[in-house]
Amino acid sequence: MRARLNARAGTCLLAMVLGVWGGGVWAATPGARTVVTLAFDDGLAEQRQVLDMLSASGLKATFYIISGRVGQSSYMTVDDLRRLAAAGHDIGGHTLQHDELLTLTPQAQRQEICEDRLRLLSWGFAPTSLAFPFGSNDAAVNQMAAACGYNSARDVRGLVDTCGSCPPAETIPPFDPYEIRTPATVTRDDGLETMQAWVTAAEAAGGGWVIIVFHFVEPDCTKHTYCVKTDVLREFMGWLSQRASLGTEVRTVQDIMGGAARPAVHPVSQERGAALKNPSLEAEENVDGVPDCWQLGPAYGGTVRTERSAEAHSGVWSYRLERLDASGDAPSLHVLRDDGTCAPSVTPGHGARVSVWYRSSTPLHLKASVQGLDGTWKEWERGPSLPPAEAWTEASWVLPIALPADAGGLSVGVAMEGAGWALVDDFGLEATTAPAARLVLDAPAGGEALVAGQDVEVRWSTFGAVPALDVAYSTEASADWVPVATALENTGTLTWRVPDAPSREAVLRIASTMDGTVEAMSAPFRILAGASPADPGESPPLETPPQEEPSEDLPAGEVPGDGQVQGESGGCGGCEGTGAGEVCLALAGGLFVLARSLSRRRRGARSAQAGQQGARREEGDGGTGGG
Repeated sequence: MRARLNARAGTCLLAMVLGVWGGGVWAATPGARTVVTLAFDDGLAEQRQVLDMLSASGLKATFYIISGRVGQSSYMTVDDLRRLAAAGHDIGGHTLQHDELLTLTPQAQRQEICEDRLRLLSWGFAPTSLAFPFGSNDAAVNQMAAACGYNSARDVRGLVDTCGSCPPAETIPPFDPYEIRTPATVTRDDGLETMQAWVTAAEAAGGGWVIIVFHFVEPDCTKHTYCVKTDVLREFMGWLSQRASLGTEVRTVQDIMGGAARPAVHPVSQERGAALKNPSLEAEENVDGVPDCWQLGPAYGGTVRTERSAEAHSGVWSYRLERLDASGDAPSLHVLRDDGTCAPSVTPGHGARVSVWYRSSTPLHLKASVQGLDGTWKEWERGPSLPPAEAWTEASWVLPIALPADAGGLSVGVAMEGAGWALVDDFGLEATTAPAARLVLDAPAGGEALVAGQDVEVRWSTFGAVPALDVAYSTEASADWVPVATALENTGTLTWRVPDAPSREAVLRIASTMDGTVEAMSAPFRILAGASPADPGESPPLETPPQEEPSEDLPAGEVPGDGQVQGESGGCGGCEGTGAGEVCLALAGGLFVLARSLSRRRRGARSAQAGQQGARREEGDGGTGGG
């Protein structure tokens, strides 16, 4: 007993050192409650029907997959697993071939655990939990699960009927995250009452976590011992769904344990290099359907198909992505986000140029993710859209800013943007120089009509370090810049009072105070003359030019446009030439405001008169009133 407690203490300490247990939202919620997890082991073909049963009852489950048997007879396919993940169910690992781990050498244990998780990651899943086959584990095996990147591991013993002194429920959080306890695996002898008793015993004891483990799901369970009858499982799910009002919740393992998926870990790690591994997508030694050192993007339902293709740009193989509809996120293929065997190393502060050869019926874009010093991967940048191409076409993208100071690895790839198909091959990655930072001007975006004296919000985004910046504007595409603010603290926003400088081609520029080459400029916008003294403060809303507003004094359906203003002058047609346009535009703005003021006064007088007449008419027409 003491040895087992010491082993558990060791793996708990390992989990804290690695920082793999993030504490799920349910684990972090105080108070006694009962949480049930429905766990389905092995990825058996009979478990396909469970998806509909779970959907009908509104419950989520965790599926532990023997990755080496996916696609084989009697087992689910990758597409089956994608449908499960798309429906919100949790995908975990159950080793590569379901071998009894305690009978294997440490090297073979690592192969079974690490390679299993590696394949699940390459298919686009995010496995964070492992289930030990047959409950075959000890302290060394538990630590191997952690070393291969799992955040937790599950046993098949430790609660209720597995020993005389076992508790009715696991604690939340579990005492040992790498030896989570469960009742015995469900067999054909366990009816509805037995499973209900596991739950009610935990409720009566003050709550806790009960993971119920299933294997085969069959109508009569005459073929397999570890089996639950279909109607019994359906009835049990319905019973569970009704217990939320009593404080009993059904949650996945990921819900309880929390934590992001850690990088892939290879069975035999290699030294990280600066070059792409398998850039032409030829190698595929583990026969999982994905090129070695590459992985698919997030898991999808049946709307995405992926496969190796013999329609190669060079060599024998390319990779094909097909998207049947544009729902959900964009499917992608990118460098495996691992511990360094595949993902190339990078130098912080340097740049990179990414390239790919592609054919497609829909736009694509290149993208990049970086690995921080803490080992986690984060989406970082995406390139511009690449147009569809019938013939093989090379596209390249230079990362717009230097790699972050804490970047240790880089994953690059390509993603689809719409429905259709794409073939990709022959990726490239080169080191380049890049600016230390980048600015993007979000507003004004260009095309607006701003009015002199109007307060406009200027907004921008910053990538990299730009502590202070200078803001200036220019009119009529001039080379002269008029300062708006200098050495301004970079808060991402500025209120700018539009100057009295009418222009059809005004632009705004922001630039780093320390490095003027880090800058951003808006597309051209217009500046209109301000309100006349006869109607101070009158200005149209942003992006609505005054001369385009309707007026009651114009014929029905007509609005004043460029060179046409209301008034006796008949407009400003023919005012073309250097300088004349600004004079006419200023005159047009003033006349428009004056005309609108006079029109409002006339409407007010008419309204007052109509009110008096309406009171008199009301006696003669029964109160129907005229408009």
